[in-house]
Amino acid sequence: MENGKTAIDFAEPRGGTFQKYSLRYSSRLPGKGKIFYNIPDGVACETFFLEPGENAVFSSYIDGFLSGASASGIYRLEFLPSESGEAGFSLQELTTEPAERSESVVYLENERFRLGADLGWGGGLCHVEDKRNPDGLQNLLNRCDAGRLIQQSYYGTVDSPYKCAVFNGSTWSYNPVQGGDQYANRSKLVDCSVSSNRLWVKCQPMDWAQNNRITPSYMENTYLLEEDCIRVDNRFIDFSGYRHRPAHQELPAFYVLSYLDQFTFYDGARPWTGDALAVKDQLGFWGDKRASRHCYFTFQEGNTETWCAWTSGESGFGIGLYTPGAETLIAGRFSYNASKDPSDGATNYVAPLRTLCLESFLPLEYSYLITTGDAASIRRTFERRRDFRDNASLQSFVKQDD
Repeated sequence: MENGKTAIDFAEPRGGTFQKYSLRYSSRLPGKGKIFYNIPDGVACETFFLEPGENAVFSSYIDGFLSGASASGIYRLEFLPSESGEAGFSLQELTTEPAERSESVVYLENERFRLGADLGWGGGLCHVEDKRNPDGLQNLLNRCDAGRLIQQSYYGTVDSPYKCAVFNGSTWSYNPVQGGDQYANRSKLVDCSVSSNRLWVKCQPMDWAQNNRITPSYMENTYLLEEDCIRVDNRFIDFSGYRHRPAHQELPAFYVLSYLDQFTFYDGARPWTGDALAVKDQLGFWGDKRASRHCYFTFQEGNTETWCAWTSGESGFGIGLYTPGAETLIAGRFSYNASKDPSDGATNYVAPLRTLCLESFLPLEYSYLITTGDAASIRRTFERRRDFRDNASLQSFVKQDD
């Protein structure tokens, strides 16, 4: 052991040909690991991150798995704790297994919904279809690039030692994004599992404004297909060690077709009573300084009816999002052209916001619901499900005044 680092050399390399490895370990501290293995044209070293735990399990596809990479013969493993103290790291088991590449997009389907997550974009949602919709739309989401979809995105430090990059003419903070970065580099798929109505996916996200810089963090999503809605559970953990600043966090980032041009939400003081809704049908681009002040909508104190919807002004049909505990909504339209094409550059957007300060090594978790229909039916569905989760754990990331 050197400077707290544990190094394990295997006299006999572990594993035949494989695409996935798993560790069973114990550690009192979080840390960074490295695994060394053979590849067809040489050797490779891959970095991973571990949470503290007793008999904990970490599994990962190898780098390049979705591009057809394979490996053999793990010959070295290293672990370095990320915090001071005695980690007491021990490796109980190391296994490997072959894994076949699935299609890039994995679908879940029931009688009403068809849901698609793109594994090549970190498992972000790229497809939501309601088979009953009157417009014949096969997909209500925009998937033009890695920054669209429905996905996790978080904002952190701008302070040294982090070096900011630039996006859209602005200096940009540390910003892990599930789908990838602004240069179309994709996040790494770490692990996933699928059943008839459930998909769990884990990725290592890219830093949005940087060029091909993967973040020391993991995102997990559990998608559950239910009869009248889609439940999404989110988990994010950052291993950077940075001291972050409070920021508006998108819970989640939510991009839909330009065709769904009418934005509806509740901004009153009598939640879940059928009180009048607010409707906005001429929203501008939220990133335009002149228009953005009209794109923020803060919920009144005590308003728990924190859902919203993008619907078609023509048919009234659309898609809704409910994130309990949201404080504000940001919503707008980019290059509006009423396109029904999910790959079009034009899109409409919303994000329920909460001012939170990321904390390294502390998991951030929250959940939201998605459903479809007209505004009235979307509201009824969310009212029935309003107590599914309160997202109270987000309070741990609210920075108190000194």
